[in-house]
Amino acid sequence: MMTEESPKAPEYPNQFCPVCSARLQSHRCKMVCPRCGYFMSCSEFE
Repeated sequence: MMTEESPKAPEYPNQFCPVCSARLQSHRCKMVCPRCGYFMSCSEFE
């Protein structure tokens, strides 16, 4: 039996922390790293 994988959203470099490479999490108008605390505001990634 063949199973279909659901299509994944594309991954972009700006979704990862430049300090520790963890995936950034969206929090209001910021992208925050849960591992090291690095963050970018919305104005930095437009």
